[in-house]
Amino acid sequence: MQDIIQQLSVPTGHETRSVIPAFPRTLYMDKDLLPTIPINRDEKRRIPKMRKILQNWLPTHDEIAIFRVTKDIEVTVEEGEKIPVAAGSYLGNGNTRRECYSQYPDEAPTTDLVATIYDVSSEIEFTKFYYSYDSTDSAESGAQKIQGAIRLLGMNVSSTVAKNGGFRTALDIAHPNPKASVIEKVSYFKEEIQLLDRVGIFSHMDKDLKFQAMYAMCLMAAKYWNSPTDQYDRMVAGLQNLASAKADEMNLAGDRWDGLTCIQVLYFTNGQMKQWVEPGFLRKTSFATVKPQMDFLLYCFELYMLKQKINKSKGFNSRPQDGLYDTIMEQL
Repeated sequence: MQDIIQQLSVPTGHETRSVIPAFPRTLYMDKDLLPTIPINRDEKRRIPKMRKILQNWLPTHDEIAIFRVTKDIEVTVEEGEKIPVAAGSYLGNGNTRRECYSQYPDEAPTTDLVATIYDVSSEIEFTKFYYSYDSTDSAESGAQKIQGAIRLLGMNVSSTVAKNGGFRTALDIAHPNPKASVIEKVSYFKEEIQLLDRVGIFSHMDKDLKFQAMYAMCLMAAKYWNSPTDQYDRMVAGLQNLASAKADEMNLAGDRWDGLTCIQVLYFTNGQMKQWVEPGFLRKTSFATVKPQMDFLLYCFELYMLKQKINKSKGFNSRPQDGLYDTIMEQL
């Protein structure tokens, strides 16, 4: 792909930027030749909304950005996780459109595209270009904007995590619209954030359970099981259970475990006792690691809500939790 881009590119007068006025759609649709940028958000969640927009074609729908990474780099994302990015070309802007056209090929245009090519040689350049396209709130300002939203909405929170906006990534994971503003996301989860703060999720929960995917699961659970009253009460009790859980207090007796015990077993042992989620994914926030964790966490909480248990020896047969994150997200 690097050679193809080099052949098709037209200089713009800026040494690190060029354009391809007629980028072939077949190349655009080929994810092997032009992979998705490694730190991209989950584009599949935006398809229902974007499909309606894309059905009314506009020239801007044919404008994409390609990041041509000139050397191997590492990009630091939330929670300090480092994502390796090998030298090569990546689709920086236009991933949701491509996924939508892949799912609905009959609705895809036949026109060529206009591609802007950016040469990237450092982590700073990589993240700046990415967030200029794919985020309404930069990585550096997200926490401050949560603080402002909490003040604006008059929310009653007391924990340091809540007051400092230390759940920004969890909001991105939990909210149905990744493109929504921070104020929209905080407003959507206003009652749930206050509930998590009140029961101790942000303050008293064990450090091994304090990570962004867990916060996101708790936000979604609080929203999803918020009525009727008996269901709400059980949900709150489940959150309180997680907030007070300790590794040395796990009750592993009996042949069957409930969902909350399964969560503790996985994360308190770092996947050494049971590998229900790939060990390298635990507590990570990159795109590839979030969905398996969210599927598992939500499924376990659902087991608890349904008062169902699993055989602790057999565990989860054929990963029945796969896809639950997307299913609940659609309903939210």
